[in-house]
Amino acid sequence: MDGELRTATGLLLLRLAAGGFLLPHGLGKLFPGLGPGLAGFRAELRGLGLPSAGPLPPLLALAQVGSGLLVLIGWNTRPAALFAAAFIAITVVLARGNGWYWMQRGIEYPLFWLLALLAVALLGPGIWSLDARLGVPPA
Repeated sequence: MDGELRTATGLLLLRLAAGGFLLPHGLGKLFPGLGPGLAGFRAELRGLGLPSAGPLPPLLALAQVGSGLLVLIGWNTRPAALFAAAFIAITVVLARGNGWYWMQRGIEYPLFWLLALLAVALLGPGIWSLDARLGVPPA
């Protein structure tokens, strides 16, 4: 496998993982059969001392679904990855008091996804993306 093909494959895998894991995570916040649903997400926000009433929880869940889908398919990839990274960065900040390990609600898992999303934002979507098909400049 030559260098360009290896890079394209690596970017595709990174984008599929970052968007592919973020998308169902957001869907679970909307639909109880896939995760806690909006009621569970509202309770989670309330437990973190954040606003949990009104339109905020569904808007946050939709933002996570939308940015995950855009990263997954590689459309408006850099802004979507930056937006998702900002969203996840808040999770890192909120979890920092719990230490490192995610099993103890620490920063390990969200920090990993923050870094993966920042890598997608920095590197771009690669040649196997809608951005590339639509002629979006790589830089």
